[in-house]
Amino acid sequence: MKTKELVDPNALYREQLSELGTLLRSARQQQEQSLEVMAEKTLIRPTLLAAIEQGDLDGLPEPVYIRGLLRRYGDALNLDGETLASQFFTPPRIQRPSWKETPAAQLRPLHLYGAYFVLLVAAISGLSYVLRQTAPEVTVLPPLNPLNGVEAPSNPGTNNTPAPPAAEIEEPQAPIKVKMTLTAQSWLRITSDGRTEFEGILQPGDTRLWTADQALTVRAGNAGAVMVSYNDNQAEALGQPGMVREITYSPIEAISLAW
Repeated sequence: MKTKELVDPNALYREQLSELGTLLRSARQQQEQSLEVMAEKTLIRPTLLAAIEQGDLDGLPEPVYIRGLLRRYGDALNLDGETLASQFFTPPRIQRPSWKETPAAQLRPLHLYGAYFVLLVAAISGLSYVLRQTAPEVTVLPPLNPLNGVEAPSNPGTNNTPAPPAAEIEEPQAPIKVKMTLTAQSWLRITSDGRTEFEGILQPGDTRLWTADQALTVRAGNAGAVMVSYNDNQAEALGQPGMVREITYSPIEAISLAW
């Protein structure tokens, strides 16, 4: 018998929603827009927008609808709503035993199976109709550069000055050097010796170099798009595409944490 690993999906949802909500709130505040104004632009209630920014999963509908809200809110702020929504995941469904395998189904007369099938089809059709009526209307727009080409701001109090391209700076002399190149769009947060050096979205083809004396932490929302070279070693992908991953580099070793 195979054993199944128990995963708490709500914990994963809250972690992802908190990261995305912080990014959306920072973009809204930089544009000096209130929740009421954004509610008129997106046709989303201010309470739902506030719940998204605060990572309040209990104040929002099902995860499949949250992705639509994230896409619409991101597009209204001139962010790439499609990319933001893709970083909020729905884990695979757990396969449940078929009703035909239950003892009750084995004891039923054969002519009742047809009636059960008709009822099941009617229930699915009714549920699909209700979901179509209640699902948020989502307009798919072509990808946009975040904030009209300006990287999204970091949390208040953090240093949001983008690092200059690696080609424009001299090779630093530091015990920890991490060079990265983006193959696709990804949100990143870089912490050097306990201080946040960068937080925002980088585009495909962007190259950055960060250094630290004691520890450098890289957190990516799309780990498969980030090619990392640690201390001039061969560049490798930070993780799988679409996966949230955090790695801390030290002069001796790198410690990773993935979601």
